[in-house]
Amino acid sequence: MLCEGRGLPITVALSPGQQHETTMVGSLLEAVSIAGKRGRPRTRFATVAGDKAYDSMPARQTIVRRGSVPLVPHRKRRDGTYRPQAQRFDRRRYRRRNVVERLIGKIKEYRRIATRYDKLAESFLAMVVLGFIRVWLKTLLSYTA
Repeated sequence: MLCEGRGLPITVALSPGQQHETTMVGSLLEAVSIAGKRGRPRTRFATVAGDKAYDSMPARQTIVRRGSVPLVPHRKRRDGTYRPQAQRFDRRRYRRRNVVERLIGKIKEYRRIATRYDKLAESFLAMVVLGFIRVWLKTLLSYTA
């Protein structure tokens, strides 16, 4: 699942249950196409944040190839130390990653998505997209926003 800085969903991709989520980074970033102002649609983000699971060279290289800066905390080595690149990690900016976790929580409020009653991936994906639409409509039509 990919969202923008305010926690509004942009795109989602499904993978088999036994496949690690970092293998989907490329397809998620390629699916980004945000229309708005005149001209070509925006297809990249300035920064892409992810949790420690995305601390692999292939995931980081995919993010960089798409023109974004990876904001991913480094995992410890086996000896308990961090790589030298870990000192450049921006903790203050990384705290904003919680918007993704909150979006997942909002989507999982819909019981059909949280428990995945659907047998087919297409049906489940359609329900997730309907959840996305509800989140967008709630934000756009809110009088308190």
